[in-house]
Amino acid sequence: MSPQKNDPSRSTIGTATSYLSNVSNFKIIESTLREGEQFANAFFTTEKKIEIAKELDAFGVEYLELTSPAASTQSYNDCKAIVGLGLKAKILTHVRCHMDDARLAVETGVDGLDVVIGTSSFLREFSHGKDMQYIIDTATEVIQYIKGEGLEVRFSSEDSFRSDIVDLLNLYRAVDKLGVNRVGIADTVGCASPDQVAELVRTLRGVVSCDIECHFHNDTGCAIANAYAALQNGATHVDTSVLGIGERNGIPPLGGFIARMYAADKEYVKA
Repeated sequence: MSPQKNDPSRSTIGTATSYLSNVSNFKIIESTLREGEQFANAFFTTEKKIEIAKELDAFGVEYLELTSPAASTQSYNDCKAIVGLGLKAKILTHVRCHMDDARLAVETGVDGLDVVIGTSSFLREFSHGKDMQYIIDTATEVIQYIKGEGLEVRFSSEDSFRSDIVDLLNLYRAVDKLGVNRVGIADTVGCASPDQVAELVRTLRGVVSCDIECHFHNDTGCAIANAYAALQNGATHVDTSVLGIGERNGIPPLGGFIARMYAADKEYVKA
């Protein structure tokens, strides 16, 4: 038997992605108050939203993501109410890539805007009907406005894993040059596998210098595994919700995701 066979220091497992890994350096964008509102029959009163926000802040999440103030008068007022709590967590709201939505969100006093637009051929044909040049031009206008207001901005594609990779990378490269804080990838229909996630995030990490946020749906049961694969390959932020509630089968549950990360690096999670 070779004397090196059982030497763990000589293992090559994981070396391909270890230099990209953020398993011990990630942030949570807690979306119970945005994604969670899309859960079947979900309805949170203003009082309940405030209670949830305070509990999540006490838990220690870095960001709270709220429903777009453009969705309803209550959503607008709820954004202002939660901003007024003075929590440690930064308050974000999720908006369409549209100037009207951006202006309304800025009025609420949030710390940042999570901007999104569909990029797959399916969404471009059946959702907003715009081509990639229109998306880049509109994103440029919206991002420059948000940055001019001194707020944090994330720009995300929707249905990323069914989008053309060349279109995606050109779009992300363009918004990265505008100085966004994060770009986002979204497995909107829950079809991605951990291998697909690793490949896309690793490729994206070589194209942009900003942070990378990931939003995974759990239709095929891979949401937590996909989030972990994303962090292993260079992602920095992961979206969660309490119990994973959200549209259809939801997204990574906060508790399950924390358990996965605790197993990987309990000292970082406890800090």
